[in-house]
Amino acid sequence: MNTIGRLVILVRDYEEAITFYRDKLGFEVFIDSEAPPLRFVHLRLPEQKDMGIWLLQASSNSQLDQVGRQTAGQPCAVIYTEDFDNEYKRLINNGVKFTKPRASDSNAEFAHFEDLYGNEFILVQLQTEVVD
Repeated sequence: MNTIGRLVILVRDYEEAITFYRDKLGFEVFIDSEAPPLRFVHLRLPEQKDMGIWLLQASSNSQLDQVGRQTAGQPCAVIYTEDFDNEYKRLINNGVKFTKPRASDSNAEFAHFEDLYGNEFILVQLQTEVVD
């Protein structure tokens, strides 16, 4: 069986990225170790222990140029929630910048937001079918 373990996001600075993802989005740091010259910083959502984000500090000018633009303007991740209203309000109260207003269709309610570098994420609550 294969699984995805981490989404890699280039960052300018470890501390500012950790602060944003932890304090604004609710991720937790579960690995922060150094093996000079490298530092390994892995974050995850408390409810999802097996998938997370690996923050990787840009180490060259070409990598710095890609911070916030790794996906060429497309979303880099989708975060699913079971309580869209509360999570949307929590993120707004934490100062998260939403780039597209909340919307819905027959399958989901969703809104687009950015991290501190401009990487786009989508907050989504899938519609559940009511079965008689």
